[in-house]
Amino acid sequence: MKSLSVLFPLFRDYRLNLASNASLNALGAILSLFSFLSVVPFLRILFGGVTTHADDIPGRIGEWFDNYVVGVGTTHALLMVCISVVVLAVLKNLVSYLAMYSLATIRTGVSRDLRNNMYKRVLGQTMGWFTNSRKGDVLSRLTVDLNEVEVSIVGSVEVMFKSPLIVFISIAALFALSWELTIFALVFLPVSGVLISRIAKKLKHSALKGKEELGSLVNILEETLSGVRIIKAFGVEGVFTKRFSKRNESHFQAVRKMYRREYLSSPVSEVISLTVMAILLGYGGHIVLDGTTGLTGDWFIGYLVVFSQIIPPARAFSDGWFRINKGVASLDRLEEMLETSNSVPEAPANAKPLEDFRTAISFKNVSYSYGDQKVISSLSLNIKKGEVVALVGASGSGKTTLSNLLIRFDDPTDGSIEVDGRDLRSIPIASWRDKLGVVTQESILFHGTITSNISIGDEEVDEKKLQSAAEDAQVLEFASKMPDGLQTAVGDGGGKLSGGQRQRVALARALYRDPSILVLDEATSALDAESEHAVQTALDAAMENRTVLVIAHRLSTVSKADRIILLSEGKILEEGTHDELISKNGSYSKLVSLQSFTS
Repeated sequence: MKSLSVLFPLFRDYRLNLASNASLNALGAILSLFSFLSVVPFLRILFGGVTTHADDIPGRIGEWFDNYVVGVGTTHALLMVCISVVVLAVLKNLVSYLAMYSLATIRTGVSRDLRNNMYKRVLGQTMGWFTNSRKGDVLSRLTVDLNEVEVSIVGSVEVMFKSPLIVFISIAALFALSWELTIFALVFLPVSGVLISRIAKKLKHSALKGKEELGSLVNILEETLSGVRIIKAFGVEGVFTKRFSKRNESHFQAVRKMYRREYLSSPVSEVISLTVMAILLGYGGHIVLDGTTGLTGDWFIGYLVVFSQIIPPARAFSDGWFRINKGVASLDRLEEMLETSNSVPEAPANAKPLEDFRTAISFKNVSYSYGDQKVISSLSLNIKKGEVVALVGASGSGKTTLSNLLIRFDDPTDGSIEVDGRDLRSIPIASWRDKLGVVTQESILFHGTITSNISIGDEEVDEKKLQSAAEDAQVLEFASKMPDGLQTAVGDGGGKLSGGQRQRVALARALYRDPSILVLDEATSALDAESEHAVQTALDAAMENRTVLVIAHRLSTVSKADRIILLSEGKILEEGTHDELISKNGSYSKLVSLQSFTS
């Protein structure tokens, strides 16, 4: 149950609700006790009171009630008992409702807070984490597992708080009625507890297996939906159907085993409860007939009624314990994500934000590794303010890794990146990224309008900045021809726009922030010639008066850069302007020749 510690801080935020719920449940348990014991006055009225010992609590109460019946008459006494039963029922149910009313805030609030924490944790992960994680499994954890935690664990809070109170108060009353009989009954409780806990332990293991299989199942489904064009084009529907069916069968086997063990909990609890009840009937009946303890028949029946009311909350507690064990399996999977270390720590709390970018960005002996694989090796690079620097090289040479380090998607393994002499790690992340505009090869658009995608993050759109960014990125050129202009819906993932249009919207999104530094990662490589020309024209205008880091495979797009850095295996192989590198007749010149490029 170590993983439940994840929820404890969330429950602490609802201390008042928990205290209110516990108090109301305690009051409800006391009212329930009086309701159950109301059977005793009925029996004494109908069959006459028999008080053998006036020194114990039942004897004194019985003697007082017998005198009351004699004073007011049996008819009046019976009427008062009936009225008392109704009043107790109304009060008990009112208190129960108020307890559940306070519980509603706890149950939904904890689920909401856990969901927010999980979403925030996912967004806080490094880019490497997203690369290594399976989307389907992450989606399964954030939906199915979170729902399971809400239903199984948070949903059992009421039972886990209320049931022990009812049992405790009822046992206290049973001791007051007959301590000998109560001690005898309690001997059997540890035996039932051991049986129930063993089943619960096996249930948790089965539930965890079921969740893992479901994560794999959702992952296949997510891959299928993302790659359906390829699946159909290559005619491999049968292969994917077979994969899905095989995983679905494994999920079926795991979940069936889990439910079989879960369904076992209720009959086991009931058999144990009824066995204890039967033993108690035999032993208690013997005590009453023997007459040595002073426990009379009417009070013994009251005792049995109270004891029988221990069974439902005890069973509810055991069922709740089973559900919690089932939910813990889901919580364990969520905890794996919560405990995943974020290798991009925030700057110290007292760190000053970066007011403005003034002089230069310096990579000082920067190295970076993915596990055992070294991607960047002791690289040093200085980028002056207003300079356009292009990174070129073969795939895997470290271009995108350098841009990720600059954006602080990750931190260097060794060395440092400094901005105006300050270590980038000492600058608050939000303050640094506010100075950046990023355009990637894959133009990611979100469901909404062109305007909402350009002004992403702004609750109130700055119309002046919007128009300026849309004009500089040549978005107005095509948006003005659409019926809704900039308010045109882009569709899911920008599907209603062409590749070139999506890329220009992505550029406008970067320009809307009026960034000091632009990071262009293969911003035109996926476009056709006409779209590339339009986007490149927009990029040329956007680069003016800005510091720019360009990553490109097409060398034609970087010929005007102030400096070109040729990377190879994470190291700088050549450096200079386009003409300087061509004149060296080195590796860059060979790359240019291979791309049939002429200056």
